[in-house]
This record gives sequence, structure tokens and C-alpha cells, in this order.
Amino acid sequence: MPKAMRRSQCKVSPMPSKTPAGESFEALLKNSPNPSKLAKRLEKIAKEDFGLFFAKLSEIPLPYLASVVMELPPWLFKEAVQRLPHKKVAQSLFYLESNEATDFMQRLEKVDPKIYELIYSKLQADQRQQIDHLSRYREDEVGAYMQVEMLRATTKERLEDVKKKIEQFRKQKPLIPLIKVFVTDEEGHLVATPHFSDLLLFSDDQTLEKIIEVLHPHKPLSINDHAPINDAVRLFEEMDLATLAVVDKEGKLVGRILFDDIYDLIREQEETMALRLSGVHHEMEEDFFSAQWARLRWIFINLGAILVASSVVYHFQDAIEKIVALAVLMPIVAALGGNVGNQAVTVTVRRLALGEIDVGKAKSILTREVAIGVLNGLIVGIVVGILAYFWFGKPLLGLVAWAAILINLSLAGLVGSLLPILFKKMGVDPAIASPLLLTTTTDAMGFFVFLGLAKALLL
Repeated sequence: MPKAMRRSQCKVSPMPSKTPAGESFEALLKNSPNPSKLAKRLEKIAKEDFGLFFAKLSEIPLPYLASVVMELPPWLFKEAVQRLPHKKVAQSLFYLESNEATDFMQRLEKVDPKIYELIYSKLQADQRQQIDHLSRYREDEVGAYMQVEMLRATTKERLEDVKKKIEQFRKQKPLIPLIKVFVTDEEGHLVATPHFSDLLLFSDDQTLEKIIEVLHPHKPLSINDHAPINDAVRLFEEMDLATLAVVDKEGKLVGRILFDDIYDLIREQEETMALRLSGVHHEMEEDFFSAQWARLRWIFINLGAILVASSVVYHFQDAIEKIVALAVLMPIVAALGGNVGNQAVTVTVRRLALGEIDVGKAKSILTREVAIGVLNGLIVGIVVGILAYFWFGKPLLGLVAWAAILINLSLAGLVGSLLPILFKKMGVDPAIASPLLLTTTTDAMGFFVFLGLAKALLL
């Protein structure tokens, strides 16, 4: 091991490590530690002193350790799992929800299969079974996001029995929320999901069957474990749910989904979409040269698109030489079209990701985006036309600018909403392919319409 590394690992800070905002690392550990904030502070510490990073990592209480490690960036996650005692990591995983523990182990398996096997072997038998079960679901299925820890009871049990289960659950899983009790029949079929506050109205000797007859006479809300996860997202958004029961094809209870998991999923989808629209998807997981090549590839593709638009300009170079004002207004027309097109692409891609658009029945979306483009084109076109008139003193030039903007924004709305739908139907990722073709199309259309009208009406 290099001497510099040994010296770094042997450093002991006499003072509490301070965050950029002045708050000590120790202060973040008090009360209910926030894994995300702790991970960010640890990353900053690691960049300054790697030995101090491991010293601080060892101070994190066992119930929060796995959550904090999971929030670390890829390079630091790998270092942490390789150097932390395997038994300690396995013990910390006990405090995670089953879906989060599965995510942790799946990530670990990709990073270091040998460490994965060592930690997996130290897990409790029931936790290994849970991880194996949840790992079988596809990434886009509800089952991949559900957790199996929940308070379940049968209709024959009394309220007194449920209270004992609550007490036992709280001792075993202190960090996992309860929210509801999931009631099943003797065969495991879901019967009801009463909230705990509702149970306070009844005496301890009453059975859940009698309580449900009063509280929940109708079939409870649930979702199939193999259903698309986007269906669950829509249910949470439309019905303002806190938790949702997950059942198998026979209607038997297999797990539940919590709102925080859905919220995290929505946030990840939006972040991923933003990265993919920029052509840097998963770059944070790559090394320097992989990231550099990914960006360079997109730069060359965009260069080709720019050359297409430039060829349109070259075709009208005589008109530009005779009317210099065209060179001033030309970028405005193209940029406005690109802006409207990007808005339509972003909205359409998000709706496709959430399953809100049926590819075979997209007429309403196309009509809506074109209508928005037409209305905005009318308004913005009038503004730019008036500015062009006062700027250059040519009424006809203002009319040309107005007409070009109206046409270009209308077409941009159509193209921006149509491209993602077409790419989705062809099996191509619409978030990656749409922006590229959109830029070429809106620029070329904007230049062609504006310069073509100018050549026809002004020369």
C-alpha cells in the first residue's frame, strides 16, 4: 500500500468534521439521521481525507449504515462495501425494507460479485428468501418495488391480537412505517386494509371480520404484482394514496408499496429523462473516457444535424446577401420553433414513460400540441412582426416574420409530439432519439419557411 494512503488512513481528526454549511458530521447523526445528507457529507470528507471517511463511516449507527452506503456515489459505494466488515453490512441490511435491501444487494452484485456472495451468506434465511423472491421481478413490474414487511392479520383474529403484532413489529422493524393492517382470509386472499386509527373505535375482543363489516364492506384497493409500475404511479397520484396492497393473480396478498418508494421512482424517472434528453444518460456511472466518448458521439451527431440546417441557409444565400435583416431575424424564427418543439417532446416523453399515452390512439395529444403551437405562434408572431417593422422599417418584412413564426411553431408542436410516439412504436428510446431529429427538423423548417417567404414576397 502506498505510504501516502497509509498516512491518510491513520489520520485522526481531533475536531468534529464540519460540513460546508458549518454543521458538524456528528450533528447529522443526532436524532433521526438523513442517509442522503450523511452520504453527501461523507463524499466530501472522502475527497479530502480517505482515512477520515472510513472513521466517520464506522460511527454511523447500524440501523442507518446500509441506507447511507446505498446513497454513496458508485466509486465510494464500492470502496465502502469492500472495506466494511461483511457481518456488519449484513446486520445493517436487516433494518432496511425488503425492496431496499434487494436494491442494495443487486447493486453490490454488479460492483463486486465476490463481496456479494460473502455478505449474502451472512444474511438471515428469511431475508435471503425475500431478496431472491423480489429479484425475480422485472424492473418495470410492481413486484420489483414492493416490500413484504407489513402488518398482516386474518379475519378470525381479534383486535387484541393485532395490537400484540403491532408491538412485536415495532420491536423488530423500528424504522419501517405501518400505516395500515392488511387483513386476509385463512387462504391469504386480501379482504381489507383498515387504517390503524379506525381500529381505535372498537373493543379488543372484537374480531377483524366484524370490524371490517362496519368499516370496509367493499373490496379493498390493490394491484397485481406483475402489473406495470406506471399503473401504480397513476393510482398513487390520482387517489392520493399512502400505501397500496400488492396481490398475485389469485388475489393473495404478497406485499405492499409505500408512497416514498413511488416518490423516489418519479424523481428518478424525471432525472433519468433529463439526462437522456441531454445525451448523457448513465454518465455518472461511467469512467472518464466512457463519459467523454458518449458526449463526443452526440456532438458529432448534432454536428451532422447542424450541417443539414446550414445547407438550407446556403440555398438562400442570395436572398440573405440582398436583405441583411433576414440574417438578424432568421435565428429568432428557428430558436422559437426549437423551444416549442422541445416543450412538446418533454411532455410527450414523460406521458409515454408514465403510460398516459396509448401509442395507437395519440390523435388527441397531437391535436392538443398543434393547437398550442398555433396559438403561441399567433401571439409571438405578432410581437416579432411588430418589432421587425419598427427595427427595419419594412412592413412586409414584419408580415413575413409573423407568418414564418406561426407556421414554424405549429409544425414544431406537431413534430415534437409525433416523434416520441413514432420512436416508441418502433422500439427506439424516444427520450434519446427525439431531441436529435427535432433540432434538425425545427431549424431546417424555420430557415426554409422564413427564407422561402422572404424570397417570394420581398425580392
